[in-house]
Amino acid sequence: MKIDFLPLRDDTHGEYCLYCHAETVEWNVVDGRKRCNCVSCGREAERAIVIDPRISWWTDADGEYWHESAGVFVRDPRGRFLFFQRTAFPYRLTVPAGHVERGEDPKRAAARELWEEVGIRDAYEGLQLVADELLDGDTCRRGSDAHRWHTYLLDVENHVAAGGQGELTVNEEGEAPAWLTLDEALSSQPTFAVEHLIDRHADRLRHAVDGPPVTR
Repeated sequence: MKIDFLPLRDDTHGEYCLYCHAETVEWNVVDGRKRCNCVSCGREAERAIVIDPRISWWTDADGEYWHESAGVFVRDPRGRFLFFQRTAFPYRLTVPAGHVERGEDPKRAAARELWEEVGIRDAYEGLQLVADELLDGDTCRRGSDAHRWHTYLLDVENHVAAGGQGELTVNEEGEAPAWLTLDEALSSQPTFAVEHLIDRHADRLRHAVDGPPVTR
């Protein structure tokens, strides 16, 4: 997604229609899915172009709009991982993840997303970095089609997997949390990023993380 129609500054903030680029986007929930419509052109969409100075974003030399994300594969003692269905675009299977805030350490962002999305707290020290890479083609509801992903692995005990920290919950952008193997997740229509990360890093996710993280 290119956003050359906008006069960008570090403090630019707005939500713009994908089609007419007007700053007249309204969000609503349709059949349990978060969508938006434009008051100006009347068109509906699954996402909008959101420029938020609070999150880490940039444009590259070609004008592509990039975001920075942090996500966590939470692994239980049986080798299963925590996934849930997104209720915001993209409406597919995902892991706990979200955008890194401007100036935020990605590992801190990953720990924050775990707490906010699935109620796992105090995870910072247990996070193991699996990969730090650029994913072109990874779309999000904020209008970016490209993300820098910081991917972590977190091992949890049986009592956590069973809800020992309190019943696992998912925030308003998700539903139906489940513990799945990586193969089960791949057969359940995961997001572009999750599919890529499993395909590329399955061995590191299934076993202890050995060696330096993958950087690309």
